[in-house]
Amino acid sequence: MSKLLTFKKRKDFLRVAAADYVVTRSLVLQAAHSLFDDDIIRVGYTATKKIGGAVVRNRSKRRLRAIARELLPHYALAHIDYVFIARNSTATCDFSELKKDAIYALKKINKNYQTEHNCDDKALNVGGVGDENI
Repeated sequence: MSKLLTFKKRKDFLRVAAADYVVTRSLVLQAAHSLFDDDIIRVGYTATKKIGGAVVRNRSKRRLRAIARELLPHYALAHIDYVFIARNSTATCDFSELKKDAIYALKKINKNYQTEHNCDDKALNVGGVGDENI
C-alpha cells in the first residue's frame, strides 16, 4: 500500500464528507470506505476561499500533499479514502506541528475503522457454538 491516487471528482469528495472526520488546529481529516478493493491509497485535498487567496490555498494544499506522501504509506488503512482539508493555520504553522496534527488525526480516525472491522469479524464468527441462548 504505497501508491497514492488523488481523486478530483465532486462525488468522491461528497461521499467522504458524509462519513467520519477529525478536526485539529491545522487541518481537518475526513475518511470513508473506498468503493474499490485494490490497495491504492485514495486521497483528496481541499482548501476553501475562506482561508485566503490563491497563494495561501496553493501553499496549504502543497503542504497537505507533502504530509500525505510522507504519512499515508505508514498510517493509512486498506480500503479507506482520505480527504485533507486546509484550515487557516495550515499555510503558516510549523511543518512539524502540521505533521503531528496529521498523525494524531490519522490514528484517531483509523481507530473508528479498525474497531468497526473488528466488530464485523466478531459478528461473522458468532454462528455455531453457543447459539442455544439466542
